[in-house]
Amino acid sequence: MATAPFLASFYFACGVIIFFLAVTILRHSGRDVVNWSTALVLFFAGFGPILGAMGVFLEQNIREGTYLFKSLVGSFDYIWEFFFPALLLLALVHPVRHGLWRYIRNWSFLLFIPHLFHLVFIIFIIDQVNLDNLLRDIAGVNTSSGFLTSFLQSTSGLLDVFLGMLFRAHTKFFSFVNIAYAGFSMLLLGRALKMELSPRIKRQLRIVIGGLGLCIVTYSLAMVVPIFMGQELPENRANVLINAALIIGGGSIAFAIVRHQFLDMKLIARRGIIYAAAAAVFASIYLLIIRKVTGFFYQYSGTQVQVLETGFIILFIIAFQPMLGRLEEWAERVLTHENRSPRLRMRDLLNGLLSMVDVESIRERVKEEMGDVFSVGRVELVLDDDIRTSKEHVKDCDEVLKVLYQIDEPISRRDFLQSMGYKTGRGGLVPFRGGGSRMEKIDSATPCVKWFSGYNLIAPIIHDEACIGVLLIGDQSQNRRYSSEELSLIDMLTTQISATLAKIDLLKEVVEKKVLEEELNIARAIQLNLLPSAPPVLEEYEISALSISSKQVGGDYYDFIHRDDHVAVAVADVSGKGVPASLLMASLQASLRSNMDRMEDPVGVVSTLNNVMCESTAPDKFATLFYGCLDMKHDSFHFSNAGHVFPALIRDGGKIDILDYSGLILGVQPDFGYEARELKFHPGDTLVVLTDGVTEAETADGELFGEDRLYDMLKSLRGQSAFGVKEDIVQTIKDFTHPKGFSDDLTILILKRKE
Repeated sequence: MATAPFLASFYFACGVIIFFLAVTILRHSGRDVVNWSTALVLFFAGFGPILGAMGVFLEQNIREGTYLFKSLVGSFDYIWEFFFPALLLLALVHPVRHGLWRYIRNWSFLLFIPHLFHLVFIIFIIDQVNLDNLLRDIAGVNTSSGFLTSFLQSTSGLLDVFLGMLFRAHTKFFSFVNIAYAGFSMLLLGRALKMELSPRIKRQLRIVIGGLGLCIVTYSLAMVVPIFMGQELPENRANVLINAALIIGGGSIAFAIVRHQFLDMKLIARRGIIYAAAAAVFASIYLLIIRKVTGFFYQYSGTQVQVLETGFIILFIIAFQPMLGRLEEWAERVLTHENRSPRLRMRDLLNGLLSMVDVESIRERVKEEMGDVFSVGRVELVLDDDIRTSKEHVKDCDEVLKVLYQIDEPISRRDFLQSMGYKTGRGGLVPFRGGGSRMEKIDSATPCVKWFSGYNLIAPIIHDEACIGVLLIGDQSQNRRYSSEELSLIDMLTTQISATLAKIDLLKEVVEKKVLEEELNIARAIQLNLLPSAPPVLEEYEISALSISSKQVGGDYYDFIHRDDHVAVAVADVSGKGVPASLLMASLQASLRSNMDRMEDPVGVVSTLNNVMCESTAPDKFATLFYGCLDMKHDSFHFSNAGHVFPALIRDGGKIDILDYSGLILGVQPDFGYEARELKFHPGDTLVVLTDGVTEAETADGELFGEDRLYDMLKSLRGQSAFGVKEDIVQTIKDFTHPKGFSDDLTILILKRKE
């Protein structure tokens, strides 16, 4: 057959490559169950094509003495069937441990028992045991009973026929066992695709599942389909399909290793390929160059040149070493299409975080890069605000964050639990708090501890002597421990995240401050529009008023309304400062204006405002109000007071009359019975209505301006205009509080009858 040499070479090349990867994996990381189960799959997947190549070669080169060797190769041909239990073992432990693994991990060898029995059965029983001859020998023994001899001879014939059928049935139908193993493996791997895994691991699984599916189909065409069709395939065609199935199954895993870093074996495979290639190059150069050079010296010297040959080899090794680094980088780019190491990718991530100003973008970028670089399916960036706002975890979050702040470095799950007061044992994780007198399962742990212990690595994020967040990283694809270099990279990442979050907080504060300032400017403009733009011009009276806020907006309010022969004046002081007080002030102003149809009734106006505030504001919100209405025709002033600072009336002779009536403040008790009071204005009389921002103004030392100092000052203002009285009061308060300035809103309203 013209294609036989090519077929044998193809089988052998594929088998050697797959076999080489298996040996490389065992050599570098054979202790982990995922790695050595993968190595077993590749070993048996490569073993089959190698035996197939030998079989094709012997079939085409039959010589005397080779029949025995061909028979030996054929006897061990069934070893490749261990590919199927090895595949099931791999599916049980990758990409995550299946629940069955905890029960069979100490008995995993039982998966290979059916195939081991099958191999022994094929090699040592079918071709070696002949019951017909054995029973005939027994029947041939001299015995006095001819009946016994006849019975044994008949039984031997029947048993020979029965066992022959049994042996053939076992040989044919054992392929269904292999199909069952492969099908269950596919089911486990397909189930893993639905789990939360990194995109790269999912790509790996899809390649492996696709290759294994094609492997099963090809194997079925060779072993299962002919059974249902009632006819056997020629041996050479069956061998082609079987070898193709093994090459496809093992080749899919080999491709995932080289192209998609399956099980993070990229570095292992790369180094194996590099050093194997380097060894081949070294051997070739030795045979082609060094041997010829040393032979040349030997030809002309006639002496042994072993020392010279050894020297050439040493010089070649020294010169070849620098080339290995370049060769390794080239192989990594060609084989994996990636020219950046994890360290470089982490450096890019750190640089990228510097330009980020959104926490959610940071979460997504960190999750994507960490999942890809470290082959983890679960990465979570949890900030302290996330923990504290969670009702489930808020109870123990303070203690957990305090412990993580003290640790201040990435730690494993086990170390975290020990730091929180838990220990490990054969029965699982159990707490020993309280002196170890009470032993409980980890399920009874506090919510935050249970949450964090679901991850393999816990990395605290520290800023301003506090743990402001945690980077939670799940198990790596092969459940190996993080190396010291990886921990260092993760520690650098948490430091950068801390700096970025601090920058975001600072930027957010600046933006919020700017926005708030702009909003306050708008609110200030609106509030100023609520106040009267100018006092009314009256024939016999003067009015002047001023309101100064300690903040951009405040809660003080004054108003005056002129209608016919009446002028209503009001001064109010809303509880609090800033925006909340200004909003309540606006509501009070609107209510007052809506009741001006009865402006001559101070009690009615004040009572209505009190009821409105009781209904529409919180119990802790209130206001004081002085309201009065001047009848200019009769020079009488009717007023009522709801908890406001007592106004002062400066008589023309310099006497100070205190309007000392006051009812309850607004917004406390509905339907409160306020009272009305009346006074007469004489020429030169001046009414001064203030807020407590005047009497409670204080110096830097905490000294209050007080009422006594106010009344003494008012006596000196007799005879001044309303505007002059207002300006003198403001200037006196400014001088008194300098350099501290006003600490409360200040409002002044002056009503004077002209002389």
